[in-house]
Amino acid sequence: MTVGTEYTYVVDFDGTITTGDLSSELAAYYGGPVYEETESKYRRREIPIREWLRQMAKMLPPDLDLLRLKSLEWAEIRTGFYDFLEHARKKNSTVIVASDGFGFYIEPVLEKHGLLEKIDCIYRNKTMIGEDGKITVQNPYAHVVCPVCGNCKAAHVMAVKETGKPVIYVGDGSNDRFGAAWSDQICARDRLADVCEEYGLTYSPWTDFYDIIKIEKPDLKDCSDRSLCLPKGRGIKNGV
Repeated sequence: MTVGTEYTYVVDFDGTITTGDLSSELAAYYGGPVYEETESKYRRREIPIREWLRQMAKMLPPDLDLLRLKSLEWAEIRTGFYDFLEHARKKNSTVIVASDGFGFYIEPVLEKHGLLEKIDCIYRNKTMIGEDGKITVQNPYAHVVCPVCGNCKAAHVMAVKETGKPVIYVGDGSNDRFGAAWSDQICARDRLADVCEEYGLTYSPWTDFYDIIKIEKPDLKDCSDRSLCLPKGRGIKNGV
């Protein structure tokens, strides 16, 4: 982490940095009816994202080169992201990408658009070919006990805040709620905005990254009362 950093952005990838959700697009393309059924269960919160990943990985062809090419073909970077990264650099602020999708395409997509070297850190799942020759997803940043998230974004947010730096969370998906709730400023769109409304979380709506640039440095807050999970405890709270 950069010495003297004023604050940190924790930014989701799929549907946030990119205009579309590449994990969902790949799952829908190869999964067909299985995708529809699994996605419906996930939207109803009958299964967590980690189970969604496990089930959908079985539907993908065991060819990471092909999947990478599809991702590079489909990926579009959201308006203003390059200028946002320049803004963060000028503000001496860190940009962390935290993704709970398949993840393997993140570095290639960012590199293609000349953005990879401008990101300070990337936390993501690892998608690979297993010993049985099929696609498998590993979760190196999952909570020790909690079965919900493949990548514990709340833990990444807390780790930054423990250094005394406030966090601005930028996301779009319902699963972003856990990291967002621990953050000092939430920038939400789409399903994350809906979840913020559901749980009474204050947020700034956004359309593109020029909206994020306008967000001022937040104060460091104790967010334990409004949090939806306990990354240093049992994980997800009851009823969430």
